[in-house]
Amino acid sequence: MDKAQILQLTEKSDYLKSKIFCRGFLITDRDIDVESYPFYGNWHKTEVGNYTVMTHPLQTLFLKSGGGVTVGLIGHAYNIITGDISEDKIVEELLKRTSEKDSFFSSVNELTGVFCIFVLFPDKLILLNDAVSLQTVFFTENAQSFYAASHTNLISDLAGFKEDDYITRLKKCRTFSYFGNQLPGNLTSFREVKRMIPNHYLKVDGQTELIRFYYPHTEDLDFKTIVSCTCEFLKKTMRLISEKWDRPAISLTGGCDSKTTLAGANELYDKFLYFSYDSQPNEVPDAEAAVKICKELGLPHIFYHIPYSDDEFENIDDIRKILIWNGGDVRDNNPNDVRKRAFLDKQSDFDVEVKSWASEISRARYSKRYMGKRSFGKKPTPRKCTTFYKYLTNRKIVNETDKVFRDYIDKYFLPDSKRPIAWQDQLYWEWHWPSRDGVTLVCEHMFSDLITIPYNNRIILTTLLSASFEDRYKDSVYTAVRNELDSRIDAASGDIVDVNHTKARALKERAYYRLNVLLPY
Repeated sequence: MDKAQILQLTEKSDYLKSKIFCRGFLITDRDIDVESYPFYGNWHKTEVGNYTVMTHPLQTLFLKSGGGVTVGLIGHAYNIITGDISEDKIVEELLKRTSEKDSFFSSVNELTGVFCIFVLFPDKLILLNDAVSLQTVFFTENAQSFYAASHTNLISDLAGFKEDDYITRLKKCRTFSYFGNQLPGNLTSFREVKRMIPNHYLKVDGQTELIRFYYPHTEDLDFKTIVSCTCEFLKKTMRLISEKWDRPAISLTGGCDSKTTLAGANELYDKFLYFSYDSQPNEVPDAEAAVKICKELGLPHIFYHIPYSDDEFENIDDIRKILIWNGGDVRDNNPNDVRKRAFLDKQSDFDVEVKSWASEISRARYSKRYMGKRSFGKKPTPRKCTTFYKYLTNRKIVNETDKVFRDYIDKYFLPDSKRPIAWQDQLYWEWHWPSRDGVTLVCEHMFSDLITIPYNNRIILTTLLSASFEDRYKDSVYTAVRNELDSRIDAASGDIVDVNHTKARALKERAYYRLNVLLPY
């Protein structure tokens, strides 16, 4: 597809106009025609100094100015330490702290939500986003005009950038569709556009530079303290969500993260709705587990059966094309995921979905992926990162991808000097989640629902990562948290095994890892 096709498509209906770059935003130093594609006169325009901020009608912007400085927050946030749920108060507090860098970033680290923060000083602009960069931010590098936006194609459609040749060839690899829509390093489809990396801020002062402000690390905490702190953080987070929104709904499955989130809502169960769905047969066990849990706890449960056929939907091909373009035209969305977005976009049972993402960062996921492999060496190498990335059999592409990850490691991968986390866990936090799930969240899931994520917080993730490898691999902290907060949940349903992570698949992946890491070319 190209811009001309999307332009022709969106002009067919007001509904499609409203869905292009849904819940998106743009920050730029150039003039913007607010009446034409992709804004169509619907987006909100705000002038902030020499910059223009454009926000989709379903996106929110909060601003505070004082002393020649302006702080803006796009999206939503709440503070698990102070208990603030008002973005106006949060932005006001951030503004007070802009003169002290450490104090400012300390306040940022207390925030949970899905957001982008920017600070406009007299001589520079800085941008940063939430703990895991699940609110994607893409920005121009070495371009005549500055753009920062939620979607890569929002920038390219305005600036006229062309897809990079390496990305074009990478996408043509036979196995590229495996393992999601992520790209290596902090690349996008366009050479001029890069992706924000978690725990960094972007400084713009004629040039652009990503600067680290937070180092993932562990704390010296014993198991009991980790469980206790996680319980308190989770309970407070769920309480803040229940106060912030009128009709929050927990997306419930039988999985570890989802059940732990539910446990955090104990004593507040009447403040939430609970729902599950199936859009293909392998989702049925998760939905059935959710039904059992809610029945045991006496909670009302909404079950959405999403038709398995495109024939049940109107304009499904148009919606599919919008979703692909919103996602950067990197790969096609799964057919059932497209139907899921089309279906859920029509429901109005809740006003925010509580999704249990990002907690996997603490659960030794690469070790689980490779059948319990504990050690991946002391330091990351480009080839190991390429192997984590995708099955790539084209050796020329493998070597080019190695170079991308070498550049990423040299520029951006810096562990904590005293209490670092395992490098593969830091890679999982700072590359895997934002490059894959952040894009999926913003460009696919946000098409139909506003979403908040309780675990998207540096303090919570640091606490969970402080557990031993054995406890993280066995999910012992999560089990203990559920037993502490509501033991009925595990009694109602055992853990649901992810059908995509079979033993046979893990064996193949481990064999590929061993071979590809050892190959000299």
